[in-house]
Amino acid sequence: MTPQISYKQHMATLWKRPNGVYYASWEDNGETRRKSLATTDKRIASTRFNHFQRQLIAGKVRPISEGNITSLYDYVDEYLEHAEATCAHSTYVQYDVALRKAKASWGDIPLNHIGAKHIDTLIADMSHESLKVPTINKVLRHVKAALMKAYRWDYIKSPVRFPKMLREEKQLRFLSSEQLRGVIGKIADQEFSDFCLFSAYTGLRSGEILRLQLSDIDNPSGFLRVSPKQKNKHESRIPINSAARSILDRCKERGNRKVFRFECETWMSQKFKAAAISAGLKDARFHDLRHTFASHLAMAGEDLKSIQDLMRHESIASTMVYAKVSPEHLRHASEAVNYGPMPISSTTQIPYKNRTARVK
Repeated sequence: MTPQISYKQHMATLWKRPNGVYYASWEDNGETRRKSLATTDKRIASTRFNHFQRQLIAGKVRPISEGNITSLYDYVDEYLEHAEATCAHSTYVQYDVALRKAKASWGDIPLNHIGAKHIDTLIADMSHESLKVPTINKVLRHVKAALMKAYRWDYIKSPVRFPKMLREEKQLRFLSSEQLRGVIGKIADQEFSDFCLFSAYTGLRSGEILRLQLSDIDNPSGFLRVSPKQKNKHESRIPINSAARSILDRCKERGNRKVFRFECETWMSQKFKAAAISAGLKDARFHDLRHTFASHLAMAGEDLKSIQDLMRHESIASTMVYAKVSPEHLRHASEAVNYGPMPISSTTQIPYKNRTARVK
């Protein structure tokens, strides 16, 4: 007979993602799990949910602790379903890409056979594809997170050991004023043009701009409220400068339900890249607009503490990269050293040739 499981831990609830897809959500061994009901129709979702609930109560949904997933391919399917339900779409896409590369490198091996050698093989395979170091490191981070979840779900007995991330050559990517004008000149959609300029004038990430609501403007007066759903995970506010204010005024006139009508980060990124390529910048990314904001502040002579606050960096170390753009603050720091007037020695200067002569 199947042991009775507690109502508090295992009864499911019907849950709906922002994209409209319904899920069954329940607790298993302290972990929140979600199963897609594969529909946006509430009536169909309710029928499928009730069927799932009956299976859960009857003990037919196997708990994590039984380790019912044994192969890599099966686990990837379950994990991606979990990621789709719990992560932002852009994050889900990154997991999908990373785990596809792991599957291509390792094949459908038993999940508990994955070890350090497999990670080295994955790195070698990606290197043979001539992928850049930042791309390889991004894949490794997402594969590591997925396998750590397998450990927390008790599918594997110990965490997989990963080597240190590959050393990346830090390169600050930003646009000059001329380059920015060139990219904007290639954008026909005025609202998308405003979207790009808003990032360049505020330093906001694309996801932060997409989430902006009309109620975030002047909250409080003169400041823009930034959603806490990304990166530092806490609510913040930035001042609305005159250029950003003009863009916001145009946004209000459009009558959208939020500041910008756009929804998908990936689409925005691709659209920006297309404009950048048309302007002759083949390697430009949308995130470069955030760096452009901070870099031009540094070149204008703003102090690093102010740049840190405007960029909302938790650590000044993240801001120090912009010091390389404009080392002016180092000159000012050097000039701050002052020991006061020094006495002038009355001793006659010894000629250089006598100072170096050997004493007999």
